[in-house]
Amino acid sequence: MAPTLCVAPTPLQHQDALAMGLHPLPPQTFNSIRLQPPVQSTPTTTAKPAAMAPSMHSCIVVSISGGQAAGKKTVQTAIAKRLKELSGGRLRITCLHMGDFMKRLDEASRTDAKNGYKDMDCIDAYDLDSLVTTMTKIRDNEPDIRIPKYDILNFQHDKEEVLLNPTNDLGEAGPTDVLLVEGLYMLCEKRLVAMSDIKVFVDLNADARLGRRVVRDTEERGIPLDMVFDQYLKFGKRAFEGRIEPAKSRADVILPKGVEGAAVDLIALGIWDDLNARADTANNVNNILTAEYERKGSLVERTLNRSHTVSLGGVELERFYDPI
Repeated sequence: MAPTLCVAPTPLQHQDALAMGLHPLPPQTFNSIRLQPPVQSTPTTTAKPAAMAPSMHSCIVVSISGGQAAGKKTVQTAIAKRLKELSGGRLRITCLHMGDFMKRLDEASRTDAKNGYKDMDCIDAYDLDSLVTTMTKIRDNEPDIRIPKYDILNFQHDKEEVLLNPTNDLGEAGPTDVLLVEGLYMLCEKRLVAMSDIKVFVDLNADARLGRRVVRDTEERGIPLDMVFDQYLKFGKRAFEGRIEPAKSRADVILPKGVEGAAVDLIALGIWDDLNARADTANNVNNILTAEYERKGSLVERTLNRSHTVSLGGVELERFYDPI
């Protein structure tokens, strides 16, 4: 018996299939021609399509904003820790820092930044396009995502970027479940706001923030005290009052005490409940799609065996269709 050659449907047969409630496979399905035994007239069991096999994954994006040295990273770490506790370590959590997405500087600009002459607190100092692109890739579970790392002491990026490999505490790799992003301007740029499911503002008072900034910059970064005050008065204070604080109105949650109190726990519980609700919705949709596929399965097989096998030069040509 002659083998069956699988080829793409013609435009006319494509239209016929659509009229019958069937959806032809895309042309790229037929890039490689394969030989197989001819289809028998008796229908066989229909397998679930590969596209339905993976679960419908949904990533929750949490943006954390606030002034300089307000404790944004501390809040980010606390939320991640609480989520791991709630999930028993099963969640895959990715943390991003806006500070790693600074624009690249030439040698002269780096010298000005080290001497305190260049404004590194303004929104224009950040590569927001790169941040948005990276967040989108993580949210959409794209492969080969690389995260830049910024050397704040030398005002330049590390040569090697970090390859993202979301893994939970159980060692299970997979797509990111929760993306936590912290930065000064997370609530100031419309694309970042639109991508955020939960928006948090850490609203520490100005005196406390200045005190933290002095300690951080002098002890951790080796910046002279007079330069710390000068940069704060010229750049930091203006950025907070002009752009960062007004965006507080966009926040879903405002934390006046940072990680103190029950606010962080409530945020984590809200995220956990949302993840569970999304999982339930995805399961319901999968059940509906599976039932619909099984309902149409026998019709597909009968159509394949009866209407779409022709003979050309002694070789049977079969055209495959998927149900809608």
